[in-house]
Amino acid sequence: MSELNFLQAIILSVIQAITEFIPVSSSAHLLLPSKLLGWPDQGQFFDISVHFGSLVAVILHFRDKIFSRNFYTSNFFLLLVVATIPIIALTLIFNGITDLRWSLTSIAIANIIFAFLLLLSTKINIKNTNNREITKDINKLTLNGALTIGLWQTLSIISGASRSGTVVTGALFLGYKAEDAAKFSIYLSIPALIGAMFFGIIKNNILNEDIDILIAFSSILTSFIVSYLTISWFLSFVKKVGFLPFILYRLFLGISILWLI
Repeated sequence: MSELNFLQAIILSVIQAITEFIPVSSSAHLLLPSKLLGWPDQGQFFDISVHFGSLVAVILHFRDKIFSRNFYTSNFFLLLVVATIPIIALTLIFNGITDLRWSLTSIAIANIIFAFLLLLSTKINIKNTNNREITKDINKLTLNGALTIGLWQTLSIISGASRSGTVVTGALFLGYKAEDAAKFSIYLSIPALIGAMFFGIIKNNILNEDIDILIAFSSILTSFIVSYLTISWFLSFVKKVGFLPFILYRLFLGISILWLI
Protein backbone atom coordinates (compact mmCIF):
# COMPACT_ATOMS: atom_id res chain seq x y z
CA MET A 1 0.00 0.00 0.00
CA SER A 2 2.84 2.37 -0.79
CA GLU A 3 5.51 3.37 1.72
CA LEU A 4 3.27 5.59 3.84
CA ASN A 5 3.55 5.07 7.55
CA PHE A 6 0.48 4.92 9.78
CA LEU A 7 0.51 8.60 10.77
CA GLN A 8 1.00 9.79 7.20
CA ALA A 9 -1.87 7.59 6.02
CA ILE A 10 -4.22 8.97 8.68
CA ILE A 11 -3.28 12.58 7.92
CA LEU A 12 -3.80 12.07 4.18
CA SER A 13 -7.13 10.32 4.87
CA VAL A 14 -8.32 13.35 6.84
CA ILE A 15 -7.14 15.72 4.09
CA GLN A 16 -8.89 13.73 1.38
CA ALA A 17 -12.12 13.44 3.36
CA ILE A 18 -12.33 17.17 4.04
CA THR A 19 -11.26 18.45 0.64
CA GLU A 20 -13.36 15.97 -1.37
CA PHE A 21 -16.58 17.87 -0.69
CA ILE A 22 -15.63 21.50 -0.12
CA PRO A 23 -14.67 23.73 -3.10
CA VAL A 24 -10.92 23.24 -2.76
CA SER A 25 -8.91 20.67 -4.67
CA SER A 26 -8.57 17.27 -2.97
CA SER A 27 -6.04 15.98 -5.50
CA ALA A 28 -3.90 19.09 -5.07
CA HIS A 29 -3.92 18.78 -1.27
CA LEU A 30 -2.96 15.11 -1.48
CA LEU A 31 -0.11 16.00 -3.84
CA LEU A 32 1.28 18.83 -1.72
CA PRO A 33 2.73 16.67 1.11
CA SER A 34 4.81 14.69 -1.37
CA LYS A 35 5.93 17.86 -3.13
CA LEU A 36 6.65 19.96 -0.04
CA LEU A 37 7.53 17.35 2.61
CA GLY A 38 8.93 14.57 0.48
CA TRP A 39 6.28 12.06 1.54
CA PRO A 40 6.07 8.91 -0.63
CA ASP A 41 3.30 8.51 -3.19
CA GLN A 42 0.25 7.11 -1.42
CA GLY A 43 -0.35 4.40 -4.00
CA GLN A 44 -3.47 3.40 -5.89
CA PHE A 45 -4.86 1.13 -3.18
CA PHE A 46 -4.78 4.01 -0.69
CA ASP A 47 -6.68 6.23 -3.14
CA ILE A 48 -9.32 3.55 -3.62
CA SER A 49 -9.59 3.00 0.15
CA VAL A 50 -10.20 6.64 1.04
CA HIS A 51 -12.59 7.10 -1.90
CA PHE A 52 -14.55 4.10 -0.66
CA GLY A 53 -14.79 5.61 2.82
CA SER A 54 -16.05 8.90 1.40
CA LEU A 55 -18.53 7.12 -0.88
CA VAL A 56 -20.10 5.23 2.04
CA ALA A 57 -20.35 8.51 3.98
CA VAL A 58 -22.25 10.26 1.16
CA ILE A 59 -24.62 7.35 0.67
CA LEU A 60 -25.29 7.14 4.41
CA HIS A 61 -25.84 10.91 4.67
CA PHE A 62 -28.42 10.90 1.86
CA ARG A 63 -29.75 7.42 2.67
CA ASP A 64 -33.40 8.50 2.99
CA LYS A 65 -33.44 9.71 -0.61
CA ILE A 66 -31.01 7.23 -2.18
CA PHE A 67 -32.75 4.17 -0.72
CA SER A 68 -36.26 5.40 -1.46
CA ARG A 69 -38.26 3.33 -3.93
CA ASN A 70 -38.73 6.04 -6.54
CA PHE A 71 -35.27 7.63 -6.45
CA TYR A 72 -33.88 5.71 -9.44
CA THR A 73 -36.91 6.51 -11.57
CA SER A 74 -37.03 10.17 -10.52
CA ASN A 75 -36.12 13.21 -12.58
CA PHE A 76 -33.40 14.07 -10.07
CA PHE A 77 -31.60 10.78 -10.70
CA LEU A 78 -31.78 11.44 -14.45
CA LEU A 79 -30.22 14.86 -13.90
CA LEU A 80 -27.35 13.29 -11.95
CA VAL A 81 -26.74 10.88 -14.84
CA VAL A 82 -26.79 13.68 -17.42
CA ALA A 83 -24.43 15.82 -15.33
CA THR A 84 -22.02 12.89 -15.03
CA ILE A 85 -21.88 12.00 -18.75
CA PRO A 86 -19.39 14.75 -19.78
CA ILE A 87 -16.68 13.72 -17.27
CA ILE A 88 -17.09 10.04 -18.19
CA ALA A 89 -16.89 10.86 -21.90
CA LEU A 90 -13.81 13.01 -21.39
CA THR A 91 -12.11 10.29 -19.34
CA LEU A 92 -12.82 7.66 -22.00
CA ILE A 93 -11.81 9.88 -24.93
CA PHE A 94 -8.64 11.21 -23.34
CA ASN A 95 -7.64 8.04 -21.53
CA GLY A 96 -4.77 8.76 -19.18
CA ILE A 97 -5.30 12.52 -18.96
CA THR A 98 -6.10 12.22 -15.24
CA ASP A 99 -2.72 10.56 -14.74
CA LEU A 100 -0.84 13.76 -15.55
CA ARG A 101 1.53 14.85 -12.82
CA TRP A 102 0.85 18.52 -12.30
CA SER A 103 3.54 20.85 -11.03
CA LEU A 104 3.20 23.02 -7.95
CA THR A 105 3.14 26.07 -10.21
CA SER A 106 0.20 24.80 -12.25
CA ILE A 107 -1.66 23.80 -9.07
CA ALA A 108 -1.13 27.27 -7.58
CA ILE A 109 -2.28 29.05 -10.74
CA ALA A 110 -5.34 26.78 -11.03
CA ASN A 111 -6.30 27.57 -7.43
CA ILE A 112 -6.10 31.30 -8.10
CA ILE A 113 -7.99 31.18 -11.41
CA PHE A 114 -10.81 28.98 -10.11
CA ALA A 115 -11.03 31.02 -6.92
CA PHE A 116 -11.74 34.09 -9.05
CA LEU A 117 -14.32 32.17 -11.10
CA LEU A 118 -16.06 31.07 -7.90
CA LEU A 119 -15.93 34.66 -6.64
CA LEU A 120 -17.43 35.95 -9.89
CA SER A 121 -20.23 33.38 -9.84
CA THR A 122 -20.94 34.19 -6.20
CA LYS A 123 -21.10 37.94 -6.86
CA ILE A 124 -23.45 37.47 -9.81
CA ASN A 125 -25.64 35.15 -7.76
CA ILE A 126 -25.81 37.59 -4.83
CA LYS A 127 -26.48 40.52 -7.17
CA ASN A 128 -29.44 38.71 -8.71
CA THR A 129 -30.79 37.92 -5.26
CA ASN A 130 -30.45 41.53 -4.09
CA ASN A 131 -32.19 42.71 -7.25
CA ARG A 132 -35.03 40.40 -6.25
CA GLU A 133 -34.54 38.23 -9.27
CA ILE A 134 -35.69 34.71 -8.52
CA THR A 135 -32.88 32.45 -7.35
CA LYS A 136 -33.57 29.05 -8.82
CA ASP A 137 -34.33 25.96 -6.80
CA ILE A 138 -32.19 22.95 -7.74
CA ASN A 139 -35.37 20.84 -7.90
CA LYS A 140 -36.25 22.85 -11.02
CA LEU A 141 -32.94 22.02 -12.72
CA THR A 142 -33.41 21.19 -16.40
CA LEU A 143 -31.57 18.66 -18.55
CA ASN A 144 -29.69 21.50 -20.26
CA GLY A 145 -28.77 22.91 -16.88
CA ALA A 146 -27.52 19.52 -15.68
CA LEU A 147 -25.45 19.12 -18.84
CA THR A 148 -23.97 22.60 -18.37
CA ILE A 149 -22.99 21.79 -14.79
CA GLY A 150 -21.53 18.52 -16.04
CA LEU A 151 -19.39 20.42 -18.55
CA TRP A 152 -18.15 22.62 -15.72
CA GLN A 153 -17.25 19.47 -13.79
CA THR A 154 -14.92 18.33 -16.61
CA LEU A 155 -12.61 21.21 -15.66
CA SER A 156 -11.86 19.29 -12.46
CA ILE A 157 -9.32 17.19 -14.41
CA ILE A 158 -7.07 20.19 -13.87
CA SER A 159 -5.28 19.59 -10.59
CA GLY A 160 -6.12 22.52 -8.36
CA ALA A 161 -9.50 23.22 -9.98
CA SER A 162 -11.59 21.14 -7.51
CA ARG A 163 -14.50 18.97 -8.64
CA SER A 164 -16.77 20.43 -5.99
CA GLY A 165 -15.60 23.93 -6.86
CA THR A 166 -16.28 23.60 -10.59
CA VAL A 167 -19.76 22.15 -9.98
CA VAL A 168 -20.66 24.87 -7.49
CA THR A 169 -19.33 27.59 -9.80
CA GLY A 170 -21.37 26.29 -12.72
CA ALA A 171 -24.54 26.04 -10.62
CA LEU A 172 -24.10 29.57 -9.24
CA PHE A 173 -23.58 31.00 -12.72
CA LEU A 174 -26.88 29.36 -13.70
CA GLY A 175 -28.56 31.14 -10.80
CA TYR A 176 -29.16 28.35 -8.30
CA LYS A 177 -29.12 28.83 -4.52
CA ALA A 178 -25.75 28.51 -2.81
CA GLU A 179 -26.88 25.69 -0.52
CA ASP A 180 -28.49 23.85 -3.43
CA ALA A 181 -25.31 24.19 -5.49
CA ALA A 182 -23.33 22.70 -2.60
CA LYS A 183 -25.79 19.83 -2.13
CA PHE A 184 -25.85 19.00 -5.85
CA SER A 185 -22.05 18.91 -5.91
CA ILE A 186 -22.11 16.35 -3.09
CA TYR A 187 -24.69 14.22 -4.88
CA LEU A 188 -22.48 14.34 -7.97
CA SER A 189 -19.58 13.08 -5.87
CA ILE A 190 -21.29 9.65 -5.76
CA PRO A 191 -20.70 8.77 -9.44
CA ALA A 192 -17.38 10.64 -9.32
CA LEU A 193 -16.13 8.51 -6.42
CA ILE A 194 -17.43 5.31 -8.02
CA GLY A 195 -15.71 6.27 -11.27
CA ALA A 196 -12.43 7.06 -9.53
CA MET A 197 -12.51 3.67 -7.81
CA PHE A 198 -13.50 1.82 -10.99
CA PHE A 199 -10.83 3.35 -13.23
CA GLY A 200 -8.29 2.95 -10.44
CA ILE A 201 -8.99 -0.76 -10.26
CA ILE A 202 -9.09 -1.53 -13.98
CA LYS A 203 -6.03 0.57 -14.89
CA ASN A 204 -3.77 -0.64 -12.10
CA ASN A 205 -2.86 -4.07 -10.86
CA ILE A 206 -3.53 -3.13 -7.24
CA LEU A 207 -3.49 -6.74 -6.10
CA ASN A 208 0.28 -6.69 -6.59
CA GLU A 209 0.65 -3.87 -4.06
CA ASP A 210 1.90 -4.67 -0.59
CA ILE A 211 -1.15 -4.01 1.56
CA ASP A 212 -0.97 -3.18 5.25
CA ILE A 213 -4.38 -4.29 6.54
CA LEU A 214 -4.25 -2.00 9.60
CA ILE A 215 -3.40 1.08 7.53
CA ALA A 216 -5.99 0.18 4.88
CA PHE A 217 -8.79 -0.29 7.42
CA SER A 218 -7.79 2.82 9.40
CA SER A 219 -7.72 4.90 6.20
CA ILE A 220 -11.20 3.75 5.19
CA LEU A 221 -12.62 4.34 8.67
CA THR A 222 -10.97 7.77 9.00
CA SER A 223 -12.15 8.83 5.56
CA PHE A 224 -15.69 7.68 6.33
CA ILE A 225 -15.97 9.48 9.69
CA VAL A 226 -14.37 12.73 8.55
CA SER A 227 -16.32 12.72 5.27
CA TYR A 228 -19.65 12.30 7.06
CA LEU A 229 -18.89 15.14 9.48
CA THR A 230 -17.60 17.35 6.67
CA ILE A 231 -20.76 16.94 4.57
CA SER A 232 -23.03 17.99 7.44
CA TRP A 233 -20.78 20.90 8.38
CA PHE A 234 -20.29 22.09 4.80
CA LEU A 235 -23.99 22.26 3.94
CA SER A 236 -24.76 24.14 7.15
CA PHE A 237 -21.77 26.48 6.72
CA VAL A 238 -22.63 27.43 3.14
CA LYS A 239 -26.23 28.18 4.07
CA LYS A 240 -25.12 30.53 6.86
CA VAL A 241 -21.87 32.01 5.55
CA GLY A 242 -21.51 31.27 1.84
CA PHE A 243 -18.39 30.51 -0.20
CA LEU A 244 -16.22 33.55 0.53
CA PRO A 245 -13.98 31.81 3.14
CA PHE A 246 -13.18 29.07 0.61
CA ILE A 247 -12.40 31.67 -2.06
CA LEU A 248 -10.01 33.53 0.26
CA TYR A 249 -8.36 30.27 1.30
CA ARG A 250 -7.77 29.24 -2.30
CA LEU A 251 -6.28 32.61 -3.16
CA PHE A 252 -4.04 32.42 -0.09
CA LEU A 253 -3.03 28.84 -0.93
CA GLY A 254 -2.21 29.65 -4.53
CA ILE A 255 -0.20 32.74 -3.71
CA SER A 256 1.61 30.93 -0.86
CA ILE A 257 2.67 28.08 -3.14
CA LEU A 258 3.97 30.48 -5.77
CA TRP A 259 5.90 32.34 -3.08
CA LEU A 260 7.39 29.11 -1.68
CA ILE A 261 8.65 27.91 -5.05
